[in-house]
Amino acid sequence: MPSVKWNPSLKLIVSDLDETIADVYKPAEKEMIKELEKLLKEGKVIFIITGQGIEGLEERVTSRIKKELRKKILLGTCLGAEVWGFDENGKLLEKPFYSLYESFSEAQKKKWRTLIQQLIKEFDLEVFPTMPRDDYRKKTKNPRAIMLADRGPQITFEVVNGTYLTEEQAKELNVPETNGHYDFRIPIMKRAEKLFKENKIPINPHLAGVFALNFSMKGASKTKAVRYVIENKKLLSSLGLKNLKNEDMEIWGDKFSIIRGGVDSQVSIALPKTVRSITFRKENPKEFPKGYNIVIWDGKKELHEGLLEFLKSR
Repeated sequence: MPSVKWNPSLKLIVSDLDETIADVYKPAEKEMIKELEKLLKEGKVIFIITGQGIEGLEERVTSRIKKELRKKILLGTCLGAEVWGFDENGKLLEKPFYSLYESFSEAQKKKWRTLIQQLIKEFDLEVFPTMPRDDYRKKTKNPRAIMLADRGPQITFEVVNGTYLTEEQAKELNVPETNGHYDFRIPIMKRAEKLFKENKIPINPHLAGVFALNFSMKGASKTKAVRYVIENKKLLSSLGLKNLKNEDMEIWGDKFSIIRGGVDSQVSIALPKTVRSITFRKENPKEFPKGYNIVIWDGKKELHEGLLEFLKSR
């Protein structure tokens, strides 16, 4: 039997999306939606925070949840650049509660995308639209191939074939060894850092998930977005979350390693250290931020299947 047990005091769940609630670029499975609806019916609040944009979150998760239950859902998009909610009728609010993107001028937005195209040209990248990973691998094995997602407040390169290069591939692409791996994202990221600095565009290129290279607005983070919600007493009260205690909160994710861009650890850091974080990936605890209550799900399954197993075990 798994040693990680259900927390009966739970009121607020802060969860990642990809490989936690759903497989990458795929909708949440019917069984997962059913379990999430059970939690919402019990009055629990689910705050999904992810690198995905609002359209992807709606399509893959919230549009599949009954309208009358959506008022207990918060959505943190583009790694915390925006926080959205729903009205009493389950309709997405016209404006987010919080948005960094509104601070960017049209000229900055245009220049940002010009520099992205420059990176694509300099590194001779082959660009594909986003799709499920298995479909993508059937289309191309090229390590220079990327899936490009422009989500407004964030642009993402999914470098599926270039993240774990062989030594021979790394030599051909001129990729240095980093933390025992050859990762094509590293030289792209370093070049991007230089370009954005030279052009005075406040964008932070950083690794995320397993394959992603995100170009996020400086100041945007899961930490900042979660703290915005936790410190907003009016918002918490509207969700029925007055006087939250540490044991009332929990974090679900799959990437807490700070070695390879584990952005779920940003949520752990946003909350008191005693708040439990559960990773549904078999990660190395030595790579977790020190002093935080991060535990590894020890069931038979992992990732989104592991979360479903956990939910059914309660």
